[in-house]
Amino acid sequence: MKLPSDAEIAMAKFTDHLLVPLSRSDKSALLARGGYTLANALRLAEDLRTQILPLDAQPGRVTPFGQSFEIRGQLVGPSGVPLSIRTIWLKDTLSGRFRFQYIDPAFDTTCMTLELYKDAALSIDLPEFRLRKGDIVKLVDELHAPDGALGYAVEVFNAVGDTIDVHFIPNTAVEPLREDEVLCVRQREIAY
Repeated sequence: MKLPSDAEIAMAKFTDHLLVPLSRSDKSALLARGGYTLANALRLAEDLRTQILPLDAQPGRVTPFGQSFEIRGQLVGPSGVPLSIRTIWLKDTLSGRFRFQYIDPAFDTTCMTLELYKDAALSIDLPEFRLRKGDIVKLVDELHAPDGALGYAVEVFNAVGDTIDVHFIPNTAVEPLREDEVLCVRQREIAY
């Protein structure tokens, strides 16, 4: 499901909370890695609208205030560093309008080191490898680029467990598997 492109994104969310360093529930450090500051709060709002809002939204909890929706995606800001984020949006019960609620840095993988020899899910499409977001890979080695960026060597298996490829990808391209996810099968030849 796609949320409407005119969903409300209140600047106060950024200037009063998300871009302000806080002792608890701080999100400014995550956003700073993407190059977002109070000085360019409008850019963050525009990037959410153009990069995240067009992505598929998953329905979440229903509360007396409205229906929540989650959108996960890669947000690339002024620094050029992609941030894997989860955003929450609300369809207001009274007005019926959609509005941005928050970014959850708990789902950012840019600083996360995942356990080697465990399965992980791709967090983005990798068309050059004929792989899609959600495909399962095994992390077989941790890599470090000259600029200090973390990456992984990942092994790709077919549905019966045979190795079909090994690729080198940035750590922002994978995320840990979650217990609320299920696996599915697709044909690789027709991925794109």
